[in-house]
Amino acid sequence: MRYERFMRRSLVPLITSRIMPYCGITLLLALVAHKHASDLALISYVLAIFSVVAVMLSMSLGATGNLIAEHSDDDQEKTHLFRGGFSVSLVMAVVSLLIGFVILELIADLPGAQMNIDKVHSLAVIYLGAIPLLVINTFLHFFHEANGHARVCSIIRLGVTMCSGLYVGLASFAAGVENFIYWAMGYFLFGEALLLLCLLWLSWKCNFDFCPMYCKRTVRNVIRLGFPIAFGLAGQKLYFYLLNERLAAEASALVAQLSVYMSVVGLFMIPVVAYCQAHSLYVSRHVEQRLTSYGKGQLGLLMLIVLLLCALLVVGHSLFFWLGEKIVTFNRDAFISVGYLLVSSSVLSLSTSHLRGLRDTLAPQLMMNLVMLSVLVPIIYFVSSEAADIHFYLRLQSAGLFTGFILLQLRIWHMHVKTVKPATV
Repeated sequence: MRYERFMRRSLVPLITSRIMPYCGITLLLALVAHKHASDLALISYVLAIFSVVAVMLSMSLGATGNLIAEHSDDDQEKTHLFRGGFSVSLVMAVVSLLIGFVILELIADLPGAQMNIDKVHSLAVIYLGAIPLLVINTFLHFFHEANGHARVCSIIRLGVTMCSGLYVGLASFAAGVENFIYWAMGYFLFGEALLLLCLLWLSWKCNFDFCPMYCKRTVRNVIRLGFPIAFGLAGQKLYFYLLNERLAAEASALVAQLSVYMSVVGLFMIPVVAYCQAHSLYVSRHVEQRLTSYGKGQLGLLMLIVLLLCALLVVGHSLFFWLGEKIVTFNRDAFISVGYLLVSSSVLSLSTSHLRGLRDTLAPQLMMNLVMLSVLVPIIYFVSSEAADIHFYLRLQSAGLFTGFILLQLRIWHMHVKTVKPATV
């Protein structure tokens, strides 16, 4: 199948599956900001703490889609991958719960928790139950999405988000100002539980059984490709958590501002992430076209970025107000900061996705963690708090991501040359 046709067919369901959870979370954060603005910093802080665990363990199964794409015509291999991968996801879910309990015991001693220790602890207890469900759902979603059921997965995501949005909307009317934040955090547990039931139903309809199975080759492939992805993303989440700690030590208002900015960037990154995932799946299925597909992917991404920046100019004022009311004002500095972060995140995402399609995940993530943790973290902790505002931190992160992108171009060039050389001898 031609690259252009594959991308057109894949983009709509992939974007739908990714924009729905974002819309639900954005609705949640917007309601919190409008109901009790100071609580936005608390809920953002708790999510930042647990996101390291949630991302690391759930995204350890993130290469499932690429493995399925490589064996799209082999039913036996897909059955082994499902049973083995599902077994691994159950183990990861238990591990995530145990780590969550450890964090729960230590959370009161963290510097950022001093904003309101009682509320932070209560929010952490509520969110804890959603983490193991998230881990299992990540595997099931990636598996079925790459197995030809992307449209069904997008419909499931749409339905789950609508039900969860209805839940949090009703809670905003029924709960008092002080108690709404606890009901709002329950959104994650409610949504993940409902999503799990739907994905289990889809698995049953596709005749996949849930009998645990240890297949050394399947488990090795899942871990070898998935763990570096999880390691890299966890490093980025750790940087984000440390940044939250730094901002919380200065002023809780900065934590809320960061939440609004990241929500805006997250919204505009949804079509980019979907585009890059489709590109990665195509490369996994058609490795022989890796050279031409990367060039086409870069051109398509450039066009997409231009469209997104134009959209930001048009809807920026309304979007910032809806997400954070008066917490952040959309002006020239805001546009530049969001634009830099969007462009750097986009080009980096395509590079890592292309390498994932080539079964290269460890080196790219090591490069990114080196930049994020060894360079950016010392800068944010040693820079004078009086000389830096939220735009400084956002643009610093953009510079780090763009540096990672440049390093990954060297890696992509190396991978292309290495795979072409045997054919030219």
